Formats: sequence, structure tokens, C-alpha cells
Amino acid sequence: MTNTASSSFRDFLLHAAGVLGAYPEFREATERLRRTAEKVEQPFNLAVVGRMKAGKSTLINSLIGEQLAISDVEEATATLNWICHGSLAQSREFIVHWRDGSAEPRPLQELRDWTGKSPEVIERIQKTAFLRLFSQADRLREIQVIDTPGTGSAVEAHETARDFLNPEIVERSIQEGGKADAIVYVVPPVGREQDEETLALFESGRLPNSGPYNSVCVLHKWDGLQVDDPAANAREKAERLKLQLGEKVADVIPVSAPLALTAKLAPDEFFALLQPLLDQTPVGELERSLKLDALWDKDSIRKKIRGLHGMPWASFKLVVKRLLKDRPDRTDVARSVLLEASGLPRLESFLKDRFFSQASIIKQFHSFQQASSVVVPALRRLDRQADQYYEDASRFSSLSASLHTIDQVTIDQETIEWLRAKEEDCRAEERVRRKLAIEVDRAWQSHRRALEGLNDDLKVSEAMSRNPSPFPAEHHHIIRTTCNHLASSRRRTEFVRGRLVNLKTFENLINEYRGRANFASKRDRGLFEHVAERLEEALRFAEQQQLD
Repeated sequence: MTNTASSSFRDFLLHAAGVLGAYPEFREATERLRRTAEKVEQPFNLAVVGRMKAGKSTLINSLIGEQLAISDVEEATATLNWICHGSLAQSREFIVHWRDGSAEPRPLQELRDWTGKSPEVIERIQKTAFLRLFSQADRLREIQVIDTPGTGSAVEAHETARDFLNPEIVERSIQEGGKADAIVYVVPPVGREQDEETLALFESGRLPNSGPYNSVCVLHKWDGLQVDDPAANAREKAERLKLQLGEKVADVIPVSAPLALTAKLAPDEFFALLQPLLDQTPVGELERSLKLDALWDKDSIRKKIRGLHGMPWASFKLVVKRLLKDRPDRTDVARSVLLEASGLPRLESFLKDRFFSQASIIKQFHSFQQASSVVVPALRRLDRQADQYYEDASRFSSLSASLHTIDQVTIDQETIEWLRAKEEDCRAEERVRRKLAIEVDRAWQSHRRALEGLNDDLKVSEAMSRNPSPFPAEHHHIIRTTCNHLASSRRRTEFVRGRLVNLKTFENLINEYRGRANFASKRDRGLFEHVAERLEEALRFAEQQQLD
């Protein structure tokens, strides 16, 4: 299978937009193709979506390791915020992209001017297209994070997320960056036994073209559950929700971002004061003081500890109880305990293995899907137009021929000439539409085959995540990496330059998977054959690069 490089695909999109753009009826299709072409070479876009107060911004902060996205008890995020990699100087400001097309840098401390419920804030939000924020976090070098407003907000202006989530206008609402390549759905662990409300929240925010290949659900804020063991309860809810969601997401992962942020960002003094307090205070007294935040704050040292790192009271209680249980003797150990308890490492591992390690595949697949949704209907419309012109030409021809049988005295010769001219015009238009359809379709076919190849890449990746997997664990990385590098022209060059390819290893793996395909089940045979073809493609490319 041929995997088309992103540059040639972009050229195709621009060319198709150019030829279709000559016809007013294809104006919308032309704009969509151009937006897709712009997106092809953009960084990988990861959207974090969910209902109001689901904790999306807190989760984003825990992922990037800094307090960048605003999180508060109010519905803090009121605009679409694009979080990108930037220099130290860039990270000290943000850029406002206004709806009139202008952009304006602002000091980072002014970011709160876009949160709240005042008339001034609402007016400012209504004039804003999106905000662009910057961070020096390494993981943002090749991805962008989209922080979305929560749906269900009490403030109408905060419902700009509906444009983002609505399948009918999603492209128009975020056309500056294109639709997200992957999605993190954030849902709270509501208390109903069958989680009907959680399912409803998920469905209300589900994005179009979202599936297990590019979406994951995070069961968030479980630290607030009023049960004896919130973590265990959250795991049970996550497993149940995963079964209920079926093939809609790849996984459901419980995460407590407040615990993760405490592990990553709380000052050393927080742990230096808290651990001795836990060691020296009777357990019964600690448990009584944790019943209410006011009781805890009665002691000046305890109040100081809580003030060193802000977090919800429920999260703070969980921190104290977890450290009381494990009693780590060093700050680094305490941080490690809380980070593991938060569930964030599991989410980070998922994002790395399922999204970031195959970002090029997902992005290209998504772009091809978007192009297909435009090109295929355009080709059908061109064919219908050509058929209509053919029928019109035939009618004009028949009418012109019939007039020859009538007394020429009663028929104006100019009428006959007009009918013949109309016939020729229709035949000319038919030829133009047929030629255009053939030209676009011929170019599209190679890219359609690439789309099928990318789809097979994702099927292989999904199979590697099955339990049990048909692929040995030691092969997962090299297979995913190979497919991902083949998905973009830029990454292909890294095969040799980055010494990612050991030719002998590839030869051995090709022979192994050709052999596996001969004895595999019908379900796995195609997967093994695809892997062998991808490895052969990579080997040919690497050998050619070495010759060059």
C-alpha cells in the first residue's frame, strides 16, 4: 500500500480547490479543501472537551505541568484557547484573536479579563474568536492543546463551545486551527448507580468523526466522591462506563488532576511541613480535623500548609489521607506517591502510546477523511451536472431536428440556430464537467488508497492494544513508529538521519510477519500482511536514502 506524503496531499488539496473554485456552486467545498490543506502541516491538535466544571483546565494544567489554563470554582474557560509551545518571552503573554480578524498580544496576567459573568467580560468574549497561550513544556513541541469552554454554562456567552461541539458548524467555529485530531472527553463521576447522567454528558459533547482511534474518556474529579475509597470507586465506575460506551472511545481512565498538580507543583515546604505533622499527630485527631475545612484551619500550621498550595478541600483531604497511609520519608517519594494515586501517569502513557506515537497517522487519516467528505460529493455533483448537460443537449438536438420537418416559412431560422448553439454549449459544458471529474478523481484515487492504508495502520494499533494482542509487546514500538514515520514526508527523513532503522531488524521482521500471515486466523491475517508491507516500504525507503 502506498502511503502518500503530506506535501503531495497538500498539493492535491490546493489543486482541487483551485479547479473547483472556478464554479460558484463549489465555493463551500473549495474553502473546506483549503482549510484542510492548511491543517495538514500544522501540529497535532488535542482537544479537551466536556461539561461546565468538569475540570478540563485543571486536567490540562496537570498534563503540561504548569498553571497556565485558568481553573476556578466559576466556569473559568469562556473562550476557545489554543495552548502551543513557545519561548520564555512568549509564555509571559497571550494573543487575543478577535472576530474581526485582528490579533493583539496581552500580558498573561490579563487572562482573567476573559473569565467571569460581568457584562464587560461577556462583551469581550463575544468579540473574541480564540486565545493563543504559550508554554515551554516539551510535550507541546509537536502538539497543540485546545482548551474548550464547558457546555451547560449558566452564562450564555460561555456556550461558544456549542459551536465547537455541534457537528453542523464545528469546522466554521474553529477554522483557524481545524478540527481536533484527537479528543479527551472529561466527565465527572456522578453518583447514579448506572451512570446514566455520565453517559448523557458524554453524548452531549461527542465530536463528529470521533472514535476509538482518536478519543479517550477521562473520569475526572473522583477525589470528591463521598465514599470510603474514592479511587477504587472511580476505577469501578470507569470500567462500567467503558463497557457502556463500547466502541466510542479507546479507554476510560480515572484521573484526579488536583492530586497530580500537587505532586508536580506544590512547593517543597508543603511536604516539609505536612509530613512531620502527620507523623506527630494522633490519627484520630487528624481524622476529626479532616471532617471540615474550618476545623483543619483552626491550627495555624495546618492552615499555613493548606495555603501553600491551593486545591479543593476534597482533594486536600485525599492528599492527607494518602500520605498518612504511605508515610513517605522524603519529598520526592511523597510526590511520586501522589502522582501515581492521581491516575495521571496512566493517562500520559495512553496519550503517548495511542496518540502521540502515531500522531502523523491520526492527523493524516483525519485530514484524508475531511478531504473525502468534500471530494467524493463534489465528484458525484460533477457527474450529475455532466449528465444533466448531456440530457439538455439531447433535448435541444431533438427539438432542432423536429423543426426541420415543419414548413420553413413558419419557422424563424434564427430559432433553429439558437437551438443548435444551446446544444453545442451544453455539450461543451458536459465535456468540461466530465474532464474535470476525471482529472480530480484520478488524482484522488492514489490518496484514497493512502486513506485505506492509514486506516489499516490504526487497525494494527488497535489490535496491539487488545488483550491478548496478536503482536508481541517488543514489536509494538517499532511497528507504530514505522507506520507513523511513513505517514509524513518530514518524518520519513528521520529513518536514516535519526538512525531509527536497523535494516537487518527490518528484514527479520518482514520474514517473520510474512510467515505469521500464512498461518494466522482470518481476523489477523490482513493485519500481519499490512505490517509486512509497511516494513517493506520502510526498508525500501531507507535503502534508497542510503544510496542517495
